[in-house]
Formats: sequence, C-alpha cells, structure tokens
Amino acid sequence: MGWEDGVKRLAQAGAALERLWRQVSEGDTPSTATLVSMEATAGRLLSAFDTGDDGDLREALVRMEASAQEKPELRALRPPETSLGGLLTSMTGAVLGEATRVDTAALYQLINRIVEVALDVDALADLSLVSIEGADPSVFRRTFRNQLKKLSESIQDVQNQAVALANVPFADAVSTFPQFVRYLGRRMGKDVRIEMEGLDVQIDRQIVDLIREPLRHLLVNAVDHGIEPPEVRIAKGKPPTGTIRVSAVVHDLRVEISISDDGAGVDWDRVAEVADERGIPLMPPDLSPVLFQPGFSTRIEKNDFSGAGDGLPLAREAVEKVRGAIHIYSQRDAGTTATLVLPLSMVLQNVVVVAVGNQFWGIPEAAIEATMALSAVEIETTGIGKTVWFRSAPIPCISLAQAIGSEPPGDESELLIISTRSGLVAVTVSEIVDRRRVAVKSLGPILEGVSHVTGAAMLGGGQILVVLDPHFVGAVARQRPRALSDRPRILVVDDSAGVRQLLSATLTGAGFDVEVASGAREAVLALATNAFDGLVVDYSMPRSNGVELVRALRAADIRIPIIMVSGVASDEEKRAAWEAGVDAYLDKFDLRQGVLTQTLKRLLGIDNAAGTA
Repeated sequence: MGWEDGVKRLAQAGAALERLWRQVSEGDTPSTATLVSMEATAGRLLSAFDTGDDGDLREALVRMEASAQEKPELRALRPPETSLGGLLTSMTGAVLGEATRVDTAALYQLINRIVEVALDVDALADLSLVSIEGADPSVFRRTFRNQLKKLSESIQDVQNQAVALANVPFADAVSTFPQFVRYLGRRMGKDVRIEMEGLDVQIDRQIVDLIREPLRHLLVNAVDHGIEPPEVRIAKGKPPTGTIRVSAVVHDLRVEISISDDGAGVDWDRVAEVADERGIPLMPPDLSPVLFQPGFSTRIEKNDFSGAGDGLPLAREAVEKVRGAIHIYSQRDAGTTATLVLPLSMVLQNVVVVAVGNQFWGIPEAAIEATMALSAVEIETTGIGKTVWFRSAPIPCISLAQAIGSEPPGDESELLIISTRSGLVAVTVSEIVDRRRVAVKSLGPILEGVSHVTGAAMLGGGQILVVLDPHFVGAVARQRPRALSDRPRILVVDDSAGVRQLLSATLTGAGFDVEVASGAREAVLALATNAFDGLVVDYSMPRSNGVELVRALRAADIRIPIIMVSGVASDEEKRAAWEAGVDAYLDKFDLRQGVLTQTLKRLLGIDNAAGTA
C-alpha cells in the first residue's frame, strides 16, 4: 500500500476501535461478534504497519464495522446501588475500568497503614473505657484529644495513599509528544521544537487517559495555527525555529496543564468576522468562548490536520467531565497558551462552599478565578442586567440565588469570579463558607439532566453538599432575569436530610418553588397551612410510611399530583402505593434521564414536559 493510503487505513482502524471501546467504557456491552472482530482488527494493526500490506487489516475492519452496525446487543448497565435511595451514582462510573495496575510496594504500604489505623481506633476505644478513681479529668481530656488528633491524621494519610495508588506521572500522558511534534513540523514545513516541564507531577490515571487525545489536538493547533513558517518568523524578527512548551504544575490540589507556542497568536478580528457570518453571539472583549463552538474554524479550507473545528470542543468536553476548566490566552505575534485546570484526582474534588441565605452549595474550585468582598466592587446596572469590572473589562454579574431560581437574600456580602464556557461571570453569595476536598457523586438517572446540578458530595452525618455547574450559572448570567412568580409549589417529604436537600435543589433549579418535610406529620401540617401544586414523597419513612401518608391524603380529598420515589420497595409494596392513589412511582432502577422533573411537569400540564430540566 502507498504511504498516504496506509496511514489513512491505520487511522481509520484506530478511530473505529476507539469508538467501539468508548461504548464499552460508557457501560454498553457489544455483541460477541463485535468483540471478536475488534480483537482481529487490533491484531492486524501491527502487521499492516510492519509489512505495508493492509489487505488483512482492510478485511478485518470491514467485518468489524458490519458487526457493529448489525443492531449490536448493547445492554445498558443498571446504575450501582448507592446511598440516598439511588439518587446518586459514582462520578467516575463512565470512565473506570475493570482493573488498575498499582505499585505493589505502595499497596503493601497502604495495607500496613490501615493496620496501624485499626490499632489507633482500638487504643481510642480502650481509652474511652478508662475510669480511674481520682484521675485528673484534664489529663484524661488532653490524652483523649491527642489520640483523636492522631487518628484523624492517620485516616487522612490512608486516604492520600489510597488515592495515590491510581496516580501516574504526567510523563505518561506526553511521552509521545516530541515525536508527534517533529512529525507535524515535517508535514507542515515548519521548524518546531518542544519543551516539557513537570513530567513528574502525579495525576489520576483516568484523567491522564481522558486528556491525552485533547492535548494532541492542542498540539496540532499550536503547530498548524500558531507556529509560522521559518521565512515568516525571520521576517518578523523571530528565530526560524518555533517553540512549543508543555507543562504541568500543581496549585492547591489542582493541576494546571498548559500548551503554549511563540507563534502568530489568534487573529481575533478574523474570529469576530467568522462568528458574525455564522450568527454566533459575540461577548466582547473576551472572544475566546467562540473558539469552543463545535465546528468553528477560521480556516477557509480543511487540511489533513485542522479546519473541522473539533479540537477545542473536544478538549472542553474532556475537561468538563472532571469539572475542570480550560482557558485560552493569545496575543498577536506573541503566541497562544491553552491552560487546562484539572483536579488531581477523579475521586476527590476541591469545592468552594458558599451560603445562599440558609442553604449551602458547592462550586468546583477549578472554575473560580477570584473571590472578594462585595463591598470592594462596584456593580453597574444596565438594560440587560448587572456588570462588574474585572481585569479591565466588564463581565455579567448575577446573584447565585437568582441563577438557581430563588429570591436573592438580603445578606449577600461576597463575590466570586467564575470561569465558564461562555466567559467570566461574577456571582454574589451570602458568604464563602469553606473550601473542602470531597468525594463527588454524579446524579442518578432519576435526577440526571438537571442543568444546574452536576452532583453531590457526601459530608457525613447524612448531610450532603449539592455541587453546581458553573457553565449553567454563566449561561443564566447572560440572559434577562427570570420572573419568579407563578412557580408551581412542590412539597418534598423524606426522612433523610440529604435527600430533602438534593430533591429541593434539583426541583428549585427546574422551575419549582419547593418546601420540605421530614415526615408524615410535618407534611400534613404543611398541607393544612399552605397550598401546594404537587407532592414528592419517599416510600420508606419512620412511624407512617409514604403509602400511609398518600392513603390519608386521598381520604381527605387532597387531589394534587403525588409522585412516590423509592429505593427499597418490593413489587407488592409498589402495588400498595398505586392502590393508595399515587400518580407516578419511581425507583432507583428507573433509567429514564431526568424523569422526576419530566413527570412533575407532565402531571401539572407544564409545557416542554418532555425536555430535560
């Protein structure tokens, strides 16, 4: 085969394998025939490369594509059973593999540390049973406090060691980049050298796998769009050889990965011109969000490497999967820098806890550019909303309460600058409470599709922290303020404080006015004193369960729509719920995305009930 055809065939086979493997990693199971043909295709890649004969590869590729298109037996996997009645799933479920290779020495070090923690717990338990007559109480309290501190430090150490088992050095993600850049330079007729820094920075293996391909797209952009041909660089007074720098650095439990070049920089005038031709709204002075629009490119004709406009959107999609952020900074004739701000771990995330009135919310720390006292900034009111000045430019400003569909409280005193896909926005809150490193879980199918919530973090003691999507806040900040009147009122009844908070946050952002009750007695009192348009009730509650509550309400001629949510009920108990008079019954194995808000809207006759909330 010819060199060009051969490279194209290898690329085609690789892309097909990657597409099918992505289906597997997202929880689908291909048919046996598809798996066999995938193995055959992969096995022929190396021989085709070595011998130059792509006949067998071409035949295997045809069979693989055919088997994948013959209505493959893709079976959706049920979400894992988790806490909060199945309303949350594992955040990393879509990218976790069956096994992860770990260093044996590190594994045994962790095991030894766990044994030590167990001994610390035993010592603390023994100490709690000590009762020596005449012993000094202050000595006992001091000893007990010191033992607790030691135990806390030991548990933190175990956590860090466990997370580190899944880490790999940044070098694993970029090991092939020097050869790739040299290849790109030769093909494009450009002299390019690459510098790499921070190769020993440890990053979660899943994040490395997720960003490896997007980083390659950013390299293509740097060489193709950034670095000029040698004669052009010389005419500009630059050295003929362009430089691309790839670096990784850790800041406050976040890793910043940058790819920068010393090339021509982004032609922002051309970006604005193409955006105007395509009808893409512009938000001067920051035009960088336009570059992330799918299919956007300033190149008139495509070539083998760029022009399709899919590189930056792919990078943004990968970053957002781990709740990170991506920034583009470019100056004419000085070069361009693309920076990915990512968590070090998929398991543990850094969030900033903010208060809105008496409610608490989490915002991914990677998306926060700055924080300041509200009294230190001047807010301007215009015909389309509020703005503040940041870095010598006006940016939209919105109350976080208003963004999630609530009345702004009167005690707002802090402001956050948040990076979103539509640009920087300023968000006002009552208080910046804390910064936490937490384990974030994604929403389960029942709640999935809610645009403003990305997941929830378990805080212990049944408490959860609802984590907001900064991109949703950014989009709302650029819209006209939404009217909060005539919002349907929903009563949520559940004995779990975590479930009440999660359901309240989900429904509030979906356009409902929500009140909560911890049990049947509180629910009856609330219904007696207030008017509600709908009821969401848990099946399993102490004293009077959800079925008994529904039966009593229907006997009292309360005819509002009632949805029951359960993670434990048997088929017999489900029948009892229907007989009691529920209008809908949802359990944790319901795989319909966003079905709770959809069902409420349908029962209340609200438009667009079929859409996601």
